[in-house]
Amino acid sequence: MAAAIHKLVSTAYIPNDLAFSILSKLPLKSLKRFTCVKKSFSLLFQSPDFMNMFRTNFISKHNEDNENIRLILKEKTQMIPFPYTLCTFSGEKLEDGERLDCPPPFHEDDLGIEIFGFASVNGTLCLYQGIYYDTKIVLWNPATTKFKVVPPSFQPYDNIEVKTPPLAFGYDHVRHDYKLIRIAHYPLDFEGHWVSVPDKDSYFWDVDYDHTLWDGRVVEMNDPFWELYSLKSNSWRKIDGIEMRINWIDSYPVNLNEFCHCLELNRIVSFDFINEIFFATTLPSVGLKRPRECETFFRLPRIRLNSYLAVIHGSIAFISNIEVLSFYDIWILGEVGVKESWIKLFVVDAPCKMRPFGIGIKSFIFFIKGDEEIAWYDLSTQRIEEIKVKGESAGLQIIVYKENLLSFEGINI
Repeated sequence: MAAAIHKLVSTAYIPNDLAFSILSKLPLKSLKRFTCVKKSFSLLFQSPDFMNMFRTNFISKHNEDNENIRLILKEKTQMIPFPYTLCTFSGEKLEDGERLDCPPPFHEDDLGIEIFGFASVNGTLCLYQGIYYDTKIVLWNPATTKFKVVPPSFQPYDNIEVKTPPLAFGYDHVRHDYKLIRIAHYPLDFEGHWVSVPDKDSYFWDVDYDHTLWDGRVVEMNDPFWELYSLKSNSWRKIDGIEMRINWIDSYPVNLNEFCHCLELNRIVSFDFINEIFFATTLPSVGLKRPRECETFFRLPRIRLNSYLAVIHGSIAFISNIEVLSFYDIWILGEVGVKESWIKLFVVDAPCKMRPFGIGIKSFIFFIKGDEEIAWYDLSTQRIEEIKVKGESAGLQIIVYKENLLSFEGINI
């Protein structure tokens, strides 16, 4: 009996090499959980051999069928008044492009059109024009040419229309509904029965400040609030929000798996379109090495860290770079809301200062170089190649677009 038990135990043993090969094929979220099984597993991310296996599998298993996937390049023309143009490309290297016309709502005025995020949602793009209080929002499927103009929301004070830009766009597959969220602000020139009150940290509230300015004034505060648009109901409604301080130009919103994510200071703010709730994930700590030759640089009072958010092979990616250096760290997030699930998976040693502006179909990260030339970095080969397209750094955007002939998936609009 004892011999039989010993034989059963011995056949259950898995060699470390085989175990590591199996673990390297797991999703990052699952792999992080296995690190607590035993000590050798907890040191996996410190092993160069294991990390090479994991990187190889991470890239190869996501090189899925790219049929019907195209790239859309938005760039600013050199013709006054400098409108944007859209071109579609079937190849990942921006070859053989075709001009793409904007939907009819923008035919008379195609200046300043923005495409939300860096990928379509079920073949649908969210376009908007205007960044303050008179924003036009249009949902558009280029494959079918169908579009929907998103209406403004109406507030009770003098029937004021709120028309501010979207802050997240996504799809609720449970209810089969496209949704938008935004922070609703009243127009600056609104002349209702209220006055604008300074922020709580403003010097206007200092003890020594003359407060007579506010004496005798009736204040009805109309604070900004979060609201959600449903395509199915074609209406807006208020939702519970989250306090944010953010420059939306640098938020790099991305859509992934019914979530929309954006950068905000030292964290990522994510919105779940199914449950309509927010999550916050602290960004990874960027270790700053201080070599002897850089001692003078690190004495500077401020070190500018360039940050960029993207989706790489189905995972949220955070790309960071210290302003004066050419190294780019690429972190992958294993689980939303869990800071410890970040892992630094790639380090790009660029030959010159570059700025990422889009992610391609396979393993390509598009950069714009200091001389305004476009280049891409292939994660699988770790090679950089220039593309014969020259553009303005402020106007370039790459969107991954997957064609879908089922416009809005049968939603009654």
